[in-house]
Amino acid sequence: MKPNRILSYGDPRLSVKSTEVTRIDQKMVDLVQGMFELLYIVPGIGIAAPQVGCNQRFFVFDMNRRADPGGRTPVTVINPVISAKEGSMTGEEGCLSFPGIFVPVERAFRIEVKGIDMDGKELVLEGEGLFARLIQHEMDHLEGVLLSERMTRWDKIRLRKEIRAIEKDGRKGKNVF
Repeated sequence: MKPNRILSYGDPRLSVKSTEVTRIDQKMVDLVQGMFELLYIVPGIGIAAPQVGCNQRFFVFDMNRRADPGGRTPVTVINPVISAKEGSMTGEEGCLSFPGIFVPVERAFRIEVKGIDMDGKELVLEGEGLFARLIQHEMDHLEGVLLSERMTRWDKIRLRKEIRAIEKDGRKGKNVF
């Protein structure tokens, strides 16, 4: 299955907790390749499997997209677990499943995440700032937690009209990208 779209808020599949990956087979290789192809045409730096309709615990990202849009440093994290967090930061956050919506979200400033890569080898990544925000955001998707659940009451009220329009499309199966 090669994904060709990002699911919109309102699609019930986005709210389901993902199951662990038990096998890295050709089907998953094709899915990950398709997710990277999609990542390089949408305005984001990461995509979690649930955003393309796959209920499995993995995500892809490329932090280099911000620094060098032509350069590519793709990373896949399978069955991730945040093993350490420290500090806190609040900053603007968006989501491909909520196009055009950006809200302040509080996250840990520094994190360590453990998982496995596409070769089945252990992977340990550490970082801070935007990297930490990205990992925590993608981990939320794997838990079925959406950006709307991280919004303040004020942001939900302020963006009510936009969020309802996205949700209506998502429930109809219309996709963002």
